[in-house]
Amino acid sequence: MNKTDGTDRSDFAAEVGGLAATWVALIVLMLASLGSAYLQLGVGNVLAGLAIATVKTALVVWFFMQLRRASAMTRIAGAVGLATLLLLMALSHADYGTRAKAPAPWQSPQQIAPALGVGATR
Repeated sequence: MNKTDGTDRSDFAAEVGGLAATWVALIVLMLASLGSAYLQLGVGNVLAGLAIATVKTALVVWFFMQLRRASAMTRIAGAVGLATLLLLMALSHADYGTRAKAPAPWQSPQQIAPALGVGATR
């Protein structure tokens, strides 16, 4: 085992290999997201997009942000951030779901330019 600067070369190679595999997985998921955009799945497009985005987010947080090696306090902070995001999303959904559906009254299109004097000849 060669040790240079306190790191083991095999550990470094394993880490680089893991990050490269994660990067390839992110590229594949991006292509899957692109491909699903061209399929007509109805509400399935939204569900597929959200599922792919969730997996991509988890990969980035777990591997690139190294949350798997983080201290307990850092993991708790990440969980609190996620809980706050979910709470804000739930409150936004509740607000949107309980609003009265009052569409604006129909107004015929008008030309604004003559009223402002734009284009008028002198």
